[in-house]
Amino acid sequence: MNIAIITAMPEETRACLKAAGAAEPLQVGRFRAFRCRTPERNLLLVESGMGFKNAAAAAEALLGECRPALLISAGFCGGIAPELRVGDVAVSRELCIVANGAIQQVPVAIAPAAYNFVARQSAAGARVFASLFAGTPSIMAKKQLALLLPPGAPCPVVEMESAAIAIVAAENGIPFMGIRTVSDAADEELGFSLDEFTDQNLRIRPHRVALTILRKPWIMPQLMRLGRNSRIAADSLSHAMARLLASL
Repeated sequence: MNIAIITAMPEETRACLKAAGAAEPLQVGRFRAFRCRTPERNLLLVESGMGFKNAAAAAEALLGECRPALLISAGFCGGIAPELRVGDVAVSRELCIVANGAIQQVPVAIAPAAYNFVARQSAAGARVFASLFAGTPSIMAKKQLALLLPPGAPCPVVEMESAAIAIVAAENGIPFMGIRTVSDAADEELGFSLDEFTDQNLRIRPHRVALTILRKPWIMPQLMRLGRNSRIAADSLSHAMARLLASL
């Protein structure tokens, strides 16, 4: 079985590789990638970088290398539903894009493996939720985003890549699954914008981070808290991916 995974950030990549086992590094187009082979499956992981544009380009490049039976978007997310805690696992049930105050539903074939994984893990007592993945082109206030989502949206989370990957999957007739772990809960509103930390390609630049901290020293406690929470989310992602891969 050929399985493809797209992550955005190095921390997400490392968590997935920890679950996948020995990996061979390679390049897929301009993207850093890894291949893991076992008797049961061939797995190709591509690290896209953050944002819609990078995620879509990585998905297109990946499909130039192989046609997987399943395309997975894996990484971290922010909780919008108040019941979500740091480290909880969210699995895509629906996807939408939220931009300029409007919502666009993303039509996609969610892989049966996603529903099966949620049911099995929930029955085993794990905190795994079937969720609406709300994709945004930039960081939005969660309270503002929550007001835009349709009533009854299932356990929504916010992130920046899955919708773009899901669109490419749908265009190519490939089943899709998003699996994300919560790195910041609903009550954690970020005290900075993403463009303060990144270049025009949404790559985090240390000098921009340092300059932002100089301008906004009050964000340091939040950055430290987010760093700890990201480590919890990475550990949770690694364990969730290991369980998922074992079930496929």
